[in-house]
Amino acid sequence: MSAIRIGLVGHPLGHSMSPYIHERIMEAVGIPGRYELFDIDPEQMDHYLPVLLRDLHGFNCTIPYKERIIGHLEGLDSVSQRLKAVNTVFERRGYNTDRDGFSACKIELSGKRVLLIGSGGVARMLAFEAADADAEISILGIDRVQTEKLIGDIRPFARSVHRVDSDEEAAGFAPEVVINATPLGMWPKVSGKPSFSDFITRGTRVFDTVYNPPATRMVLISRKKGAVATGGLPMLFFQALAAQRIWSPGVNFDVKRLLPILDDLPREMLKKSPIKILITGFMGCGKTTVGRRIAEILKIPFIDTDEQIKRICGCDITEIFERDGEGSFRRLETDVSREYLARAGSCVIASGGGMIMQHENQALIEEFGAMNVFLHVPIESLWERIRLDRSRPLAGNPDESEGDRFTKVARLFEARLPEYNKNADLIIHADRDPELVARAAVNALGYGGYDYDTGS
Repeated sequence: MSAIRIGLVGHPLGHSMSPYIHERIMEAVGIPGRYELFDIDPEQMDHYLPVLLRDLHGFNCTIPYKERIIGHLEGLDSVSQRLKAVNTVFERRGYNTDRDGFSACKIELSGKRVLLIGSGGVARMLAFEAADADAEISILGIDRVQTEKLIGDIRPFARSVHRVDSDEEAAGFAPEVVINATPLGMWPKVSGKPSFSDFITRGTRVFDTVYNPPATRMVLISRKKGAVATGGLPMLFFQALAAQRIWSPGVNFDVKRLLPILDDLPREMLKKSPIKILITGFMGCGKTTVGRRIAEILKIPFIDTDEQIKRICGCDITEIFERDGEGSFRRLETDVSREYLARAGSCVIASGGGMIMQHENQALIEEFGAMNVFLHVPIESLWERIRLDRSRPLAGNPDESEGDRFTKVARLFEARLPEYNKNADLIIHADRDPELVARAAVNALGYGGYDYDTGS
């Protein structure tokens, strides 16, 4: 087999994972060739596209060309014709493999009440999938005109479809499945998420088409509410695999042999799309131990803000409290947190127990898009860990009785707990072996590999 040239046409494409995915697939099944990015300005598209159609074996296309490319093709398969959108081209014919990618994610829509957030190209495919599954469909779209057009196109095929304009209307619909088809929460703006209301509750099935990061804010916060939530990385992988099958119909693509590529994708993304993982929690919960192990698993740097403050000041935290007061320490804590949150590259940051209580620090976390992992340990277990430790200035005066010290610590814990819970993207129960805690956090953040049986 001679080497082939394939690629992705779109704009912009700066952080695309497509070359990595496709070249790994090609290598695994023995297809020689390379996958390239063709970042083409919309004004130049009509000039370059005939050249690509002539010179490439096949290619994918993405925003903003999924619809525009149709006029340059000689035919469409039934799916792309129905969706009026193409994401794969072979021999001047258009295909759409987004449906294959979504089907592999095993989101049950049959007969369900489905709330679709968004009204663009991906939302269009998902709306048709929901209609074919005899679902009741509500669409919460930003662009009212685009939403109405989508509803009009779907209505002949759907049992029920209507527009909702607010969280309150969405909650009144009581959706069983919620799907985000917008780019909100996509790296680098990972703090973004669709607005939440009571329409995501315990047992709701949530699917976020965003794949970078692998567990978005929407996925993590939905899980906090008791929902079953997954992200869009498997959809990205399986739509790519479907495109490869179109380009090389005689090749055997053994899915089980290719799944390690999907397992490796999240950590590959960390190299191109850095994320800060912030570990928060009360004194003694294991932030340093667990944070360091998470960093080792992910092969990224680890920073302990308390250790950095001690290095800067040349003394222990207790001495800083005694000499300069807690206010001075908190200002140092904010400065150190800002420094490391702003630095380039991925890292794990273990914060002090009171860091998350400061509003300016909460704003920093939001500004830099850190993922906040709260290690929750019951107060009784925390006390057993810290009661003999005299280096913690907020754990009571060593001259006080143990009962008085415990009362003081317990009151501080109860005062802080609501803020820990409210600000956390992910809550990990940490009253167990630190290795298990670290692995649980890595898995929940989407970096622990893909479970094909559960689709997560």
